[in-house]
Parts: sequence; structure tokens; C-alpha cells
Amino acid sequence: MKKFKQLVMAFLVGVVSFGFTACDDNNNDVEFELPEVGQATVNVSSSDKEMQKVAKVYVNQVVYPTYQALAANARTLYTTTAALYTAAEAGTMTQAQIDAACEAFKDTRREWERSEAFLYGSASDNELDPHIDSWPLDHEELVNALKNPTLVAGFKGSDPAKFVSENNSHFQSVLGFHGMEFVLFREGKNRTVDALKANETEEGMTSVKGIDELAFLQAVAADVRNITALLEFTWMGSAASNETKSVLSNASYVFSSLRYNGLAANGTMCYGQFLLSPSVTTGYNSWQGTVRQIFVGGCSNICAEVADQKLGQAYRTATGSGSAEDSRDYIESPYSHRSFIDYQDNIYSIKNTLYGTRDVNATSPAEHSLLNLLKAMNYSGLNDLTAALNNAIQALETAKNSGKSFVEAPGAQHVKDCIDAVSALDEELNKAGDWVNKQEAL
Repeated sequence: MKKFKQLVMAFLVGVVSFGFTACDDNNNDVEFELPEVGQATVNVSSSDKEMQKVAKVYVNQVVYPTYQALAANARTLYTTTAALYTAAEAGTMTQAQIDAACEAFKDTRREWERSEAFLYGSASDNELDPHIDSWPLDHEELVNALKNPTLVAGFKGSDPAKFVSENNSHFQSVLGFHGMEFVLFREGKNRTVDALKANETEEGMTSVKGIDELAFLQAVAADVRNITALLEFTWMGSAASNETKSVLSNASYVFSSLRYNGLAANGTMCYGQFLLSPSVTTGYNSWQGTVRQIFVGGCSNICAEVADQKLGQAYRTATGSGSAEDSRDYIESPYSHRSFIDYQDNIYSIKNTLYGTRDVNATSPAEHSLLNLLKAMNYSGLNDLTAALNNAIQALETAKNSGKSFVEAPGAQHVKDCIDAVSALDEELNKAGDWVNKQEAL
């Protein structure tokens, strides 16, 4: 089974470019045209409409820094997993190296989960979300990949990131975070040196060697590094970091499967520009439509998924109320036992969006935030929205501290409490988004 999200923003795409020098398979210099579409104007001006100011703060203070942190952490994740594999090959692997890779994984995972309130745009349009975050893990496909000499040789080759990018049809469902999670964690704990020196102990995988798992890990981490760089670049355009541009200039192959190199609005804009350019021909038709997209296409979309799918499928199955489409195994992050952490980070992505800041502990929203916009517009449901947000965060905090991970007790009462609280938040988000869409633009 694979996780696919509703595509909530349909973009037309195109490309303008400038040159970087890369190397072909024979190590000859070739000219690679890294797409160049400028960057969004995100500085707030006194002449901006209030909704425009709010959208700018959202893009500049929430979306951009989240994707930049994600890409930066993914670079660290690749570095630590590559070092771990190299040490294992040399027979010098230490527990400290494994632990460092696990921490780098968790840091990268956190930023990804905190981006899920704005999966519309590049993540959905370019199918980058399912590429790096499909689950549950297909054990059979992973076993087949790790027992295939040609694939294992590619994971161990001179350019594993390129190999994964060009050959992943053979192991597509085990790419990304959850393939890496399986290698790094078991039963909520970091793997050990002894475990990774030996063969697998999982049922059906006892012929798989630990060293081959580590080769797979660093190859997939390299692919995640590239995909997260692509997310930053396609949202930020020329404002993306030099480190991200460097990653992509050395990985031109990541653009090959993307229509018009994954950019927005007939090639004239990055996704940040698109969101901040409502008109008849680009972006949304109005600032109200832009704000509604943030509420409904972004926040509500992930809220509904957390309640109905991420929590709901396993809960319904465990309590005997599931349908034929539900699965007991539809649980995200089961090997690290971090499901509730993931889901709370999803709700934090909503909080960040509403507050206009990435400070998940913030008690007051930013000046030009969605919450202050609703206040200025005298929205009668503001208190209900903020209460629902706080209740959802607290319900997941209680679940985190219950002493049982989601995979261990999917039918527990605290899971039902989370479902109810997150569903209530989803209802309030839709009410607010629909209400704003009917008002005059401030």
C-alpha cells in the first residue's frame, strides 16, 4: 500500500534557465541548465493589502525556512549515513555513528512532518511526497531489492543517488523515510553495532546482510537529500540557498522526470511567487482564494489525513469498526515508535501556519498572521479555532506520554481522543477558510 495525498493545487509549469557545469557518465564537462525563475517578493510593504501581508509572512517566515531546514538536515543525514556505511565497510563502525545517523534522521523527519500543512504545490504536483514518504513499508519489495546483486551493487556504487533516481521502479515503495527508518530503528530503539554487523532477524529477511542494509540506507539518504533540495528550490527559486543549488547542479537527473523541471505558472514562477501572485492568469483569482487555499488545501488536508487515515485506519481495525479498505498495518513510523510525534508535528505545521512563525511554543501570533487577520475581520469562530488547535496538540501530547506507542496499542482510548480532537480542528479550519473566501479583501 502506498500513501498518496489529494492533489490540491494544479499548476501549469515551464522553465527558464542559467548554466552550471556538471559531468556526464564519462566524466566529461557538460553544461547543465539549472532552472532560474527569480524569486518572490516577500518583504511586507505598507501599500500591501492585509491579506497580502499575511500571505507574505506565511511564505517567508513559515514555508521557506521549513523547506530550508528540511534540506539542510537532509544533507546532514546523508553525510552521517555515508560515514556509517564507510565505517561498516572498514570494520570500524561504532554505536556513536549509528546514534548520530538516528538523530539526523529524526531531525530531518521533524522538518518534513512540519511541512505537511503546505504539501500543495511542488510536493504534490511533482509527486515528491509519495516519493520520499510512502508507507506502510513493503517488506517483500525491500527483501527483493536487498537480495538483488545488481541493485546492491548500485547502492554501493560511485553515485548511489543517481542510481536510486534512475532505477527506483524496482523498489519504489521502500524509498525515503520509511526505508531508512527500518534500517535505523527496531521496536522504538536505535539499531546496534552487533545487529548491523549480522544478518537481518526480521521474518523473511534473515538472508539480508547488515552491510547491504547500510548501503541501501546511504543511497536512499542521498536521494532524500536531492528531493528535499528540489522542494526548497522549486518553492524559493533563486532565493534558495547556495548549498541547495550546489546539490542540484550536481544532480541534474532529478529534473528529468519532472514536467518543465517542476516549476510553476508556465515557467515564469517558483511556487512562492505563484502563491503570492493572485490574478486571472496566475496564482489564485483573489487574495481571499489564496488565504482559503492555505486554510483548506493546506491545513485541512493534512488535518483530515491525520484523523481519518494516519490514526483512523489502524484504530478502526483494532476496534472492529473498520471497512475492507482499512488496514491494521497502516501505521506511520512503526519501527521507531514515533507515530504520535509525527502526527503532532503535522499539527504543529498547522499551528506554524496560523501563527506566522516556526516557534511551536509561541503563545502569541505574529503581527501579520492568519489568526490576527481573522481577529481584524471580526471572525466569530476565532476562539473555537484556537481552542481546537490547542486541544489537538494536547491530545497528541497525552498520547505521546501514555507509555504505549501507536503500533503497540492502536485501539487505545487516547487514540480515539486524538481522532476526535484532530477532526474538530479540521472542522474549524474549513469553517474559517470558507468564511474568509466570502469576505471582502482587507
